[in-house]
Amino acid sequence: MYRMLSLTVVFMLAVSSCSPALKPCPTHRLQIDNRLELAMALPSPRWQLSKEAPAFVAQRMSDHLRQEVAAIAPDIDDKQLLLLARQRLAVNEGFVSNEHSGAYLMIDFSLRRQGKADPTRAELQASAHGALLALENEEGITDLESRIAPSSIAGPPKTCKIEARYLLDGRPRSFVGIIGFKAPYRFYLYYNDLLSDPRDRIEMEQILNSLQLLPASQPE
Repeated sequence: MYRMLSLTVVFMLAVSSCSPALKPCPTHRLQIDNRLELAMALPSPRWQLSKEAPAFVAQRMSDHLRQEVAAIAPDIDDKQLLLLARQRLAVNEGFVSNEHSGAYLMIDFSLRRQGKADPTRAELQASAHGALLALENEEGITDLESRIAPSSIAGPPKTCKIEARYLLDGRPRSFVGIIGFKAPYRFYLYYNDLLSDPRDRIEMEQILNSLQLLPASQPE
């Protein structure tokens, strides 16, 4: 009996040492700057964390930009478009992607401007509505269904969550966005899913639920 009690205590200590609120132990860490890092647990080798946009994400952005710049630069070539796409994507600190299915999460953190007040929840919700409006106005988007709800990741920051399903050129797509604030950062986590693999959304929810905002590890 004492052995069983001892094993139980050890197990509970091991679990509680992983992270706040019994979140899974991080498997990957993304350094945002010299003060902050984003820790996460990737549930399977299907997902990769990278600081630069994967090639398929850059190509998809390139295809999107072709329509955007057609009127002002009709002679732009594929190489220039891809360069422009990578410049656009470079504002993000990181990406979590599944190359085989085409699903990916973009991670963007921005420092609050000095002297500017912390955003309220209402302001974050307004940003969420703005993101949905931008999605709705993209060419080829139809049948958009969406909702905005409170959310939270470890920190604890202020956050709200966007969930949307829609058709892009007649093909079903899914979007999840988390917009939040943890002083002094605003952050935007945007997940795009082609719905080619039903495991993607399940595992992405696990990834999002595992996120922790932590002080950056200091070099020894």
